Amino acid sequence: MVYKPKRKLTVNVASGLKRLRLPAFLVTFTSAVFLLPVILFAGDNGPCYECHTKQDKLKVTEKAKVDPVTGEINVASMLIDEAIYKASAHGGEDFFCIDCHQDLDGADLTEGHKSNLKPVDCITFCHDDPAEDYLQSSHVKLMKENNKDVPTCKDCHSGLSYHYTSLGEKSPRDVPKGVDPLHRKLTIEACGSCHQDHLESYRNNAHGQVTSLGHTTTDVPVCFDCHGKHKILNSSNPESKVGKERIIETCGNCHANANASFVKHVEHPQIKNVNYYKTLLAAIKNARNNPDNLKKVIKNPQTILCIVFVMYVGILAFTFSSFGLHSLLCWFAVVRDERKRKGHTDEEQH
Repeated sequence: MVYKPKRKLTVNVASGLKRLRLPAFLVTFTSAVFLLPVILFAGDNGPCYECHTKQDKLKVTEKAKVDPVTGEINVASMLIDEAIYKASAHGGEDFFCIDCHQDLDGADLTEGHKSNLKPVDCITFCHDDPAEDYLQSSHVKLMKENNKDVPTCKDCHSGLSYHYTSLGEKSPRDVPKGVDPLHRKLTIEACGSCHQDHLESYRNNAHGQVTSLGHTTTDVPVCFDCHGKHKILNSSNPESKVGKERIIETCGNCHANANASFVKHVEHPQIKNVNYYKTLLAAIKNARNNPDNLKKVIKNPQTILCIVFVMYVGILAFTFSSFGLHSLLCWFAVVRDERKRKGHTDEEQH
């Protein structure tokens, strides 16, 4: 009596599975038939490479396109350098042509496929979050307040591609990866094209001096490692990577022992900025009228660094000039002694 209900339940379950076996098989088979070509096409850029890597297979190698954001007319290349593309940020194993472009599986391509493709909108497709961070950053806000042209995505990313590949601005898809040493080097130049003073002071820092020697791997920080890539905020903002609240965390990404004392390091020293010395002299000159300003300038770590730098250069100049003067006087003494010795020798002969 105890086992009969249990046995009946087991029999019913087994019978139900048998009845569902055929429909489940049909659903699985049908899905495979319809989805397999799509999966195969989506996971393979071969059909695109077949034409777009060979100039003789393309009727048109360049096309004029209108930028949907700025309205500018640009010439876009239809050719793909497969090696450069695979090394780019878009050339990963999990990224395919139809992730941006329309799937042309089954389309009539005898007359090309211009009518089959839709314009690629990078922001809407993939990069909406970084675009929003960039547009809401204080970086953009200040530029708008000062009536300056706000750089668009292509000003930095396509601009980098211009230096990176022979196809230049015609191939924004070939933008290099963020960890690529060349990409990191070019971002310094891109930021420095507007922030010339900061570029010069960065070159006076240990970080910048190393990058000047050509070492731009991830071991050496460039501009966006400290200030952020898109969400660039003023240091007074609590969310800023170089603000008081997060500076230890930012430095700690490279320096494991970073602490409150460590982050007092001056990132952009003004030791070679003549204008800063003029500001310091002006504060000293107006000390009676504005003593608070003098105190503020003197307490600035930049001032302490500049004073130490001047003292260091002064010691070096005094040391080498003294050594040079000593060497020169010694030389004169040797010449004088040689003349005297020669004079005595001539008198003895007579």
